Amino acid sequence: MSLNIQFVTMAAMIGSGLYIGMAVDTFYRFHKRKKRNVLMLYANEILFWVLQGLIIFYILYRINQGEIRFYIWLALLCGFAAYQALFKNIYLMILEKSIAIAVAVIRLIRRLVKWIIIAPILRILKLLLNILTFFSGVVVWILLLPWKIVRQPVKAFVRLIWRMIPENVRKYLVSKSQKYSKIKGIINQWWKKLMNIRR
Repeated sequence: MSLNIQFVTMAAMIGSGLYIGMAVDTFYRFHKRKKRNVLMLYANEILFWVLQGLIIFYILYRINQGEIRFYIWLALLCGFAAYQALFKNIYLMILEKSIAIAVAVIRLIRRLVKWIIIAPILRILKLLLNILTFFSGVVVWILLLPWKIVRQPVKAFVRLIWRMIPENVRKYLVSKSQKYSKIKGIINQWWKKLMNIRR
């Protein structure tokens, strides 16, 4: 390995150490330990560190074909320590502000979607429902109009026919209708009891 490649490898590993520090703080910022079970906690952490190891090895492979020397670990540790000592507080402040900005942008987008898309659609649906209700009322009124016109003559004709029936026949019909209404009431009571038993 030439001296130039060794120098580039050292610089890359120091930068990778800085990256590892930022990645760890970002991961633990979003990885809420108290709200997760133990299995998910360990699974996420294992996957995180496996991913970081693959990223570091890929960087190393691109620089020196994946040769691992002792000074590479020292450079990586040096970069991580430099991040902890010099850049951690600055990065955490930038991270929190970035999260706050992202949350504000998402809320703004949600409000815009609600005002520009959802609210007009709801107003249109409400208007269509009112129009449909109005036209259905008009249709029902038109369909009932003939009955409203002939209702009084029909009632008068029925009353006339009823008066023409002999009194004993009328009493018989009334008694039969009362019996049928009682039977209907009994059937309804039994049906209600049966439905209550099924529930």
